[in-house]
Amino acid sequence: MAIVNVLASAAIAMVVMGSPELSAGRQPTAPSQDPIRVVSNSHEVHFPEDVTFRLEAESDSAITQVTLNYNFAGRKVLAYGYPRFTPDESVSADFKLRTSGTSYVPVGVTIEYYYEIADASGHTLVTQTFSVDYRDPRYDWRELRQGDLLVLWHDLPEERVREVASEVERRLEPVKGVLGLDQIPVKTGVILSSRPEADRSFPRVSGAATRRHLYGGFAYGDFDLFVLAGLNVDGMVHEMTHLLMDEAVDSPLATVPAWLNEGLAMYFETRSGQRLATVEQAARNSTLLNLGSMNAVPGRPRDVRLFYAQAWSVVDYMVDTYGTERITSLLEVLNSGNRIDAAVQDVYGVSFQELEEQWVAKISGETPLAPRPDPGTAGTSFLIGGAVLIALLASAVGWLTRRASRSRRSET
Repeated sequence: MAIVNVLASAAIAMVVMGSPELSAGRQPTAPSQDPIRVVSNSHEVHFPEDVTFRLEAESDSAITQVTLNYNFAGRKVLAYGYPRFTPDESVSADFKLRTSGTSYVPVGVTIEYYYEIADASGHTLVTQTFSVDYRDPRYDWRELRQGDLLVLWHDLPEERVREVASEVERRLEPVKGVLGLDQIPVKTGVILSSRPEADRSFPRVSGAATRRHLYGGFAYGDFDLFVLAGLNVDGMVHEMTHLLMDEAVDSPLATVPAWLNEGLAMYFETRSGQRLATVEQAARNSTLLNLGSMNAVPGRPRDVRLFYAQAWSVVDYMVDTYGTERITSLLEVLNSGNRIDAAVQDVYGVSFQELEEQWVAKISGETPLAPRPDPGTAGTSFLIGGAVLIALLASAVGWLTRRASRSRRSET
């Protein structure tokens, strides 16, 4: 458990944005003539369950209300809670912010907060803004900035972290090109050093998924942050692609189906052999998932691996057949609020079902549609076909003539 105490020695009647350095150890406030005075302010991180905020304040009359206002990762949307306390001229108030279960908060998020305090005489105090870095306090966290990525890690050689981050930065350039991005806000990548640490830090998807280690990382567009088990270039590129996708497709009307989102993230990875084998086997066994049902990642663990392999394969086919420019256009059309079937028809000139049929035919080694004749060869084909027909007719006439002749000779 990490305990960080902060001194509200300069409480003022307005919100001061920013994240001042939090001092350790409780210290008395300097003498103040303000009607309401903050004596001490602290927070405790009980990872991964909650963060507890504590405030001690005093006033010349009874303090009647304390409100904790907070937000995540510098977002403009504020949330609030009401700490528990007994109204008096001197109060001790505490508030527990849940960070697990349905209230899950990913490791690495910075929480900014301030208090509004009111007393019985009508005075109100709005404190300055403080911050807390929500991280597992058992580790000595370090930070490294590489381009648009801020990496948080522990117990790894800095040289290796820098090397991997540099390679990730290089590999993200074509991703930005496909997504049509230039300048982006800094994203945070949290690297977890072991599987047990990941099990504590990841959201609870399902018991089976946890036991089978189905997920190696999670991206959180709302927090501009991803969490990854292990220092891995492909994994970081994958999760960063999700965050960049959120930048490119940012309309509240837009919906990107999971197969396209995950498939594109995997397309920019370098490994694909196992995924190809998984899809080909599913095609042979007739167990491929219907693309129209892949708008979300399936819940059953046995379907998850096929889902990811199939999503990669479909996007790989789309890029290989039509080019990355069509992907860029597809995302733009989706961002305007169009459904995926209408967007595919608009950008690719085929229906959503036809696109799926073409992909299935490709991985099955079949011909998806009857070939359309080339106008330049249609005449030649007709002449050849006609010659063959004439030859067959001549042969048939000759056979009938010979048979009739033999019949006449036998009758005489």
